[in-house]
Amino acid sequence: MSNESGTAGQRTGAGRRLLDGVLELLPARLAKLSTPGLRCEPGVVVKTPSRLQLGRDVVLQRRALLHCGGKDWCDYGGGIELGNGVVIGPGCTLYGAGSIQVGDFSHLGPGAMLMAQAGNVDSRDRLTTRPGHVNEPIVIGQGVWIGAGAIVLGNTRLGDNCVIGPNSVVSGDYPDGTTLIGNPARAVKLRTTE
Repeated sequence: MSNESGTAGQRTGAGRRLLDGVLELLPARLAKLSTPGLRCEPGVVVKTPSRLQLGRDVVLQRRALLHCGGKDWCDYGGGIELGNGVVIGPGCTLYGAGSIQVGDFSHLGPGAMLMAQAGNVDSRDRLTTRPGHVNEPIVIGQGVWIGAGAIVLGNTRLGDNCVIGPNSVVSGDYPDGTTLIGNPARAVKLRTTE
């Protein structure tokens, strides 16, 4: 690769980061720039919007925060992908440095959190403004309901039609139709599709 192409690539990356910063200051513009049927209520904040993918008819309710990664502390990785008809409830937080995928027609209740990034508790750099991070993906199937105040941690995969009880803390891999409650969450029911 020549220096010219490397420099152009750096300019493109820098330009994208500059654009992301401008869009973060003007989150209301998201509704005008995005996909058909998007409803974006007041107070929604999207960090690094170039890493956000939206399906049709997505609803982002008041004060939702979507941090799509793409920053230097996560090696410019991560992203958030919301399928068709996804509803992100008021006050929800999605930290996507480890990447988050939410399937069609899934709903997050008020204050729910998807945390695909966390501090590295084994890091020796804890007494700094930039401690180490662990970035792990979250994959949520279609038709999943996540109750108010529930937290889904990185390295979690939820099958289709799972239900997460309010204030539950979920980590792990669960098949279609699982109902989870508690902290730590435990499976209390497996729905069959017969």
